[in-house]
Amino acid sequence: MKIKAILLFLVATHNVSAQFIDNSLGVDPRVNYQKLTELGPWDDRNYDLTLEDLAWLSDNEHELKEMVPAFYRVQFRKEFPDTPRIGKVQYPRSLLNYYVLKYDGYLIDGLIYRAGKWLNDYHSFEVTMENGLTPGEIFREQIKQNTRTLSGEVLVFSGAESAVSVSPADPELVVAGLNRNGQEMLYSSDGGDTWTSAPDLTGSECCDPAMDWKSDGSYVYNVTLGGNQVWFYRSDDNGQTWDSLADITPGDNRRELSGPTGSLNDKEYIHVDQSPTSPFQDNIYITWHQSNIMQFAVSDDDGNTFTTTSFTAEDRGIGSDIVTGRDGTIYHFWPAFNNPDIQMNKSTNGGTAFSPAVVVAPTNDGFDFPIPSMDSRFVFIYVAADIDLTGGPYDGRLYASWTDTLGPQSTAVNNHARIQVGYSDDGGDTWNVTTPHETDDALEVDRWHQWLKVDRNGIVHVIFYDTRNFADRSGVDVYHSYSVTGGENWSAPTRLTSVSSPEGSGFQFGDYNGMDFGDSDDGVAIFSDNRAEGGGSPDMDVYVAPVLGPIDLIFENGFEAIN
Repeated sequence: MKIKAILLFLVATHNVSAQFIDNSLGVDPRVNYQKLTELGPWDDRNYDLTLEDLAWLSDNEHELKEMVPAFYRVQFRKEFPDTPRIGKVQYPRSLLNYYVLKYDGYLIDGLIYRAGKWLNDYHSFEVTMENGLTPGEIFREQIKQNTRTLSGEVLVFSGAESAVSVSPADPELVVAGLNRNGQEMLYSSDGGDTWTSAPDLTGSECCDPAMDWKSDGSYVYNVTLGGNQVWFYRSDDNGQTWDSLADITPGDNRRELSGPTGSLNDKEYIHVDQSPTSPFQDNIYITWHQSNIMQFAVSDDDGNTFTTTSFTAEDRGIGSDIVTGRDGTIYHFWPAFNNPDIQMNKSTNGGTAFSPAVVVAPTNDGFDFPIPSMDSRFVFIYVAADIDLTGGPYDGRLYASWTDTLGPQSTAVNNHARIQVGYSDDGGDTWNVTTPHETDDALEVDRWHQWLKVDRNGIVHVIFYDTRNFADRSGVDVYHSYSVTGGENWSAPTRLTSVSSPEGSGFQFGDYNGMDFGDSDDGVAIFSDNRAEGGGSPDMDVYVAPVLGPIDLIFENGFEAIN
């Protein structure tokens, strides 16, 4: 029955994109290869698909707007057979990363391309056949490093989807990671002014880096995806190398957290309990999803061993975060997409047991949605959370931030993105929600892909993409808002980028950005950027920019609440 259904789909009336496809080149005359552009970008390796291969795809495959071709969808499902086959969320957000890591891009007539667009209201995809290279040519961009702009931004490397973490022992020591045809690890010893690339991690790492430090700064930890598993690494030299675990297990410098080969894991994040009053100080906590089921792991021996919990009874989701209180209570957040909302469960015993999840706030959409500046990749809904442990007037206040639409999901031009921040003073039992940017222009300006941190003075900072400098909402700048009132009121956003980024194609702006503050008034923001450097063509790079602390901010701008 499944093959019959696929056959009916492939011979149905359809709108074929302008991409030229010669059906006679296919190996199976039963397959309408032109129709495969309704599943994703064309790639000549699609010609090798048979009708039996296509039976691996789900019944609603055409509704899954992933920017990978049909042949790789089949290949991925064969390699990871527990990939869901129902619902609007089946593939991991890292699917495109894995495809590009393995195949570089879309192969057409002997050339490789990376850009493309959805057409006809997302009913077909067309590859942009410009700047193609042969597989024998060097496809990777030359490393671009430590180029400073007039406003203080630093171009770190070509790539996207980055994270940054500042040492709690010394704010001059900073580590970062980014997706760059695999994972690139960087370190800085001058607070993020200059960066050096660390030696490659051992293995085929893909993406979604996240880092955090032991409370005394003696170790920094890193998680990444590798082989669709969650891999954990440890450094004892401030991120210059990542082989510290090999001191315990010679020849093995990583720990694999996510189960047997074939399990589908994605979007991991890490947090270390650094509170000196916590009975679980320096416990390492990691969160991710496995086939949309939230997972949690804890280590109490500096990352040598882990114990894992699977939240099978909770709502499915992707894009989680963890914070801990001064008493060691764990607060675990994620966006659920079946009944869209932001959820949180917590543990008071170091992750041995968790309370049932509570709803932080409902959302208008779940998982992702298109807007003009992200009409191919789509805006990803994830949580960035933090807690105030400063001893100030808002001590103990929990914060969670996320992106959402103004209303139910529609077309890219009719969707409008905004940032929301929730805060709670009773351990997450009840929440208030505010907006850290202007609201009177909500139909003209999109804000999305936020990150939130609380600095050592109790000031709440949020960075996000903002389209206000593009009348058609097609490009972005990075803006920064802060609150000196515990998230109740927010400053007018200020621009961190000196050059705007036009809309990219294909990967566009990735999935997320990052920011961190150490024991300093100033922080470091890291983000994907599509500006054209030196008069060239726009291309995806990772930049860092300083985030001013409250003394400098208030001195320069004052604090006049916008809402």
